[in-house]
Amino acid sequence: MFRKLLLIAGLAAALCSCRNNALETRIQPISGDEISLLGYGCMRWPMIDAPDGSEKIVDQESVNALVDYAIAHGVNYFDVSPAYLGGKSEAATGIALSRHPRSSYYIATKMSNHHLLKSGIRGDSLYNASINLYNNSRKFLQTDTIDYYLVHNVCYEHRGLAFLKERIFDNHIIDFLQEERKAGRIRNLGFSFHGESREVFDFLMDLHDRGEVKWDFVQLKFNYIDFPEAVGVEMSAKEMNEELERRGIPVIVMEPIRGGLLASLPDSLAAELKAREPEKSIASWGFRYAASFPNVMTVLSGMTYMEHLQDNLATYSPLDPLSQEEIDLLENIGRQLVD
Repeated sequence: MFRKLLLIAGLAAALCSCRNNALETRIQPISGDEISLLGYGCMRWPMIDAPDGSEKIVDQESVNALVDYAIAHGVNYFDVSPAYLGGKSEAATGIALSRHPRSSYYIATKMSNHHLLKSGIRGDSLYNASINLYNNSRKFLQTDTIDYYLVHNVCYEHRGLAFLKERIFDNHIIDFLQEERKAGRIRNLGFSFHGESREVFDFLMDLHDRGEVKWDFVQLKFNYIDFPEAVGVEMSAKEMNEELERRGIPVIVMEPIRGGLLASLPDSLAAELKAREPEKSIASWGFRYAASFPNVMTVLSGMTYMEHLQDNLATYSPLDPLSQEEIDLLENIGRQLVD
């Protein structure tokens, strides 16, 4: 009951203060959408035990409160996938978002059929199962239109170009998605890039350059470990971002604190940051780093707890961009973490 009262109190405060909201936004250059700089990654919703104790289920009450607070404070980009939370995240996200005007938020979800191909589904069966994934996303998210749709994890488990072609291109799934974009049921089409394969990236950029598949946005791992030039990496996020920026393709950032690693630095490294900004969290530095690059459209965070949401909102309300000296400092810290 106490937890419920806290959530209600937090929502009330949000609704009272929303007119003073200063959350920074950026314009998607292709669609013209005004996107909140902080995006909500919906893969870590709070979970509770089912009434019969048989499994973990999404804590819908908490999800509703988090979404309400986020929207009241200007967050309007929500990123989900059929694969998140064992398939439970889209439905929970749809329930929470559908309580708000559709014009107040953008939905991003994904063609997450890599798991289908891995399990041995191929040919017509893979095509039909993939279309079913797409249709279920619209049903669970309670929308006819998906604002930002991604080919999910194009470098899945470092399987390379042949695997990607089999799951998306050889079976004409990409043609289906482009037809859906043409019909307006998908507004923006992109992909998420979790790996470092230059072959895969160059293949996707060549399609764009030839006009065969125009990409409206790309989602990258983007933080002060993965972004700088890195030894032993085929293609760094920095190189990818430069290629995308040259083509006018904006970036969605995922893993700005690298799965939590950059939110809990070793004491000696954390002390350097605390000496500069004693009142700011260690995590906030990672979020400021990601947003300090002009080609970044929004930075995703999987915020399970209200305090994480509030901290990230404070970081971007408004953004205090890093100086070059601060960028250099963070990248040096990143090198020490991986040496």
